[in-house]
Amino acid sequence: MTKFGVVAMIGRPNAGKSTLLNHLMKQKISIVSDKPQTTRNQIFGILTESDIQIVFVDLPGFHKPLFEMNKAMMQNLYDSLDSCDLILYMLDASIALGRGETYLLEQLKPRCKDVVVALNKIDSIKKSRVLPFMERFAKEGFEAVVPISALTGTNVDQLMDIIRDRLPEGEFQYSEEDYTNISERFYVSEIIREKILQETRQEIPYCTFVDVRVLKDEETHVEIMADIAVERKSQKPILVGHQANMVKKIRKMAEKELKAYFEKPVDLELFVVVKENWRQKPRFMDRFKQ
Repeated sequence: MTKFGVVAMIGRPNAGKSTLLNHLMKQKISIVSDKPQTTRNQIFGILTESDIQIVFVDLPGFHKPLFEMNKAMMQNLYDSLDSCDLILYMLDASIALGRGETYLLEQLKPRCKDVVVALNKIDSIKKSRVLPFMERFAKEGFEAVVPISALTGTNVDQLMDIIRDRLPEGEFQYSEEDYTNISERFYVSEIIREKILQETRQEIPYCTFVDVRVLKDEETHVEIMADIAVERKSQKPILVGHQANMVKKIRKMAEKELKAYFEKPVDLELFVVVKENWRQKPRFMDRFKQ
């Protein structure tokens, strides 16, 4: 008997979904940042064990959409919830439940039997704060509530045992060698975007997207040319920096990580371009649908 299931990872921005996915896959699948709304696309991590195959779908953080881009992200989220076998609801246990978390909780209550709740970041709070969270979710009808730390791996094995038990029987849908749905080109764009998130502030991290125009994997090295698009002309000099110091720093950081990924030298060229108000234009929205 084999089991196969799709597990949708849902939560408010910065709940730690990408950190958990990378921990489960034992490699970097999804970029990580301390800024909310880091994940824009559906990113699959395909975990295959002896008789179980699980497709973890790292979804964008649940938020109120203000731009066409965000509307496309939220539509991705709702579509995934309709088609998944199990919902892994993650929340940051280090902060109180706000209005956004309460709203999301109400949306999940009708499917509470299909939901596994992961109270993340318990490594940063007192143990006395965990019990009230667990009691609150039990009162709302959620039977599976597990306090974890995605960062340290605390109780993640216990969480996985619960997920395995709840998966339906079924044949594997992917090869045992498959581990993600993302292409090499998309991975490169995400690594560059991760460095932008790490190094920039205010509106810049949210008004950019990365378009990899050239990706040549040669025998001795990799050549990459990519555009970093911003929304307004005034944002371009901020991202470029004085004497191009900012974009040079982003390039060097991305090159270092991509060198480890490709296991050979990487020659990365970055160009900052302006795409006026791209987040509000439907022609750009296909890049947020997978």
